[in-house]
Amino acid sequence: MNVCLECQPCLGKNAVDAAKRSTSDKNLQKQILAESFRMLSDSDYTMPPPYYARKILDIAHDQTGAGDIYVQEKHRSNVLAEQLLAELSKKPELRLNNFRTRLYLALAGNILDFGIFADLDIKYAMDAVKSAFSKPVSEDAVKLLQEKMESAEKILYILDNCGEAVFDRVFMEPYKEKIILGVRGKAAFNDVTASDLADCGLADHRYIENGPAGVPGTILSECSAEFRKVVDESDLIIAKGQGNFETMNEYEYPIAFLFMAKCPVVTRLIGAEMNSLQLRLVNLK
Repeated sequence: MNVCLECQPCLGKNAVDAAKRSTSDKNLQKQILAESFRMLSDSDYTMPPPYYARKILDIAHDQTGAGDIYVQEKHRSNVLAEQLLAELSKKPELRLNNFRTRLYLALAGNILDFGIFADLDIKYAMDAVKSAFSKPVSEDAVKLLQEKMESAEKILYILDNCGEAVFDRVFMEPYKEKIILGVRGKAAFNDVTASDLADCGLADHRYIENGPAGVPGTILSECSAEFRKVVDESDLIIAKGQGNFETMNEYEYPIAFLFMAKCPVVTRLIGAEMNSLQLRLVNLK
């Protein structure tokens, strides 16, 4: 999915957020915005949105030297997710030994954008997560995904955000021995990197970084040879979040996309409603 004119407002917000998080120097903030907007205006629109989001983060870093500008927020997200998981585990109707329930929990992690909700109270966040369980998802797709996860020998599970990854941990648990995690090669918004895995409760999982570019998505031309090799060798790829869908939707690999459709460009592309839960199985049958 290539970037388009309608993507520019979101990318502009990324630039503003990166500038404010990277420095309190107003002049530097203006420089980050000016260079980001110039980069966007010069774009030939041949790459997916996360490619340009990475460029914005790199501009902010080059101007200020700031490292992981989301590090505190990522930790708060993980703390909130653990609290939510503890509360949800008390609900008798949520049997976490049930594949469908664990899958909905993983989807709930994407419906609740932990980057937004990390500072909110537990009840508000709980209501947002529980709403996922009332959203429709194809039962045929759920059954097929379960079959594929059980029969696969090698699964690449590409993570999205911190906080959300805590819920992914529960979903993955029965298949842990056959899964290798895909994480960002360097800090990219609130996405999971190797250094975040322990805080997500995933320190004992195998993982592969997507490469030095650290795109907040999966653009194979920007990934390392090691990452591409794992992609080629996987029987099944599970890709969490809209950013991974935006970058992988045209690849000819067996992929299960799990995300909430939050963007009008994406909803138009897939013929879905805004804020709908998506379990989209590509090249799987």
